[in-house]
Amino acid sequence: MAGLQTVLTLLPVISQGVSLFNNIASSEASLRQSQQDQELALQQLQQQQNLQQKNAQERAALERQKIALDTQIAEENRRKALKRAVARQRASFGSQGVSSSGGSSQAVLLGLLSESDEERAQRERLDTLRNAAINQDLGQQVRLNTLQRTQLQERNNLDNLSYGVRRLSNIGNFGVGALEGFQTYNQIQDRG
Repeated sequence: MAGLQTVLTLLPVISQGVSLFNNIASSEASLRQSQQDQELALQQLQQQQNLQQKNAQERAALERQKIALDTQIAEENRRKALKRAVARQRASFGSQGVSSSGGSSQAVLLGLLSESDEERAQRERLDTLRNAAINQDLGQQVRLNTLQRTQLQERNNLDNLSYGVRRLSNIGNFGVGALEGFQTYNQIQDRG
């Protein structure tokens, strides 16, 4: 009868120990699954960001090509317009009986060349700004990607820390439960 009473007294302690052990095992499985999910999320984010970065670089290359083509076309148009303007001005001077190689007429022609050079310089400055904007956009994309990856990694680190704290708590609870079980067992042994 005393043996049955001992078993009945220890049954809740054993049940509590089994429950704590199951909680620890479940927590460990949950932790492993969570870590796998976190690694997968990070890999997916990196793949997505790599694809976005590649697409952005391809768009930037196309934009640079367009700028270069526009520059080439504008330069050809500028030269043609300059040749027409010079030819028109020389014809005008010739119809007036003025030589295009002397004095005032040469100053007028040099003025046309100067205006054309200023126009080209303005276009080059604009192209430089456009290219700088493209580079800035690419740089911002890289910084945003880095920030997103860092945030996800930090969130994962916090989750892992939280799981670690729960793991220690479960282990502590298991230890306390085991100690209480041994104390109860010793008390029963002392009585019997």
